[in-house]
Amino acid sequence: MERRRFVRTALSGAAAAATAFAIPAGANAAEADNLTNIVFTEEDPGHFAKLAGLHVPKVEVSGNTLNVTTPHPMSEAHYIVSHTVVLEGGKFLDRKTFSWKDKPTSTHQLPDGFKGKITVTSTCNLHDWWLKDLTV
Repeated sequence: MERRRFVRTALSGAAAAATAFAIPAGANAAEADNLTNIVFTEEDPGHFAKLAGLHVPKVEVSGNTLNVTTPHPMSEAHYIVSHTVVLEGGKFLDRKTFSWKDKPTSTHQLPDGFKGKITVTSTCNLHDWWLKDLTV
C-alpha cells in the first residue's frame, strides 16, 4: 500500500509540474526532446506509438462537467491507474484513481464559467504517463 501512496503523490506532483513547466511554443527542438519517451501524447507517442489509441485520454466537456475516458482494457496485470486534471497555470483540479476492476472513466467539475487550458493525464501501470491538452 505504501508503494501506491508514493506513486499517487509522485504523479500528482508530476502533473502539476508538467503544466507549470510546459514548453513554450517558441522553444527549440532540443528542449522539446527532453520530454520524449517520458510524457506521451497523441502527437508524440514516443516508443509506444502503436499503443496511443488505448492510452490517450478522451475528454468531453458539457457545461461545467469534464468527462474523461481511457479506452484501455483493464486486468490485474495491466490497467489505468489514474486520471488527473490540471487547469491553466498549474492549478490542480482533481484526481481519480482506479483499481484493475474499475472502468477508467472519471467525471470532474470545472469552476463556474471556467475558460482556458486544461491538461488531463491518464497513467498506465505499464505504459507510463499520457497527456491530453484542450482549451475550453
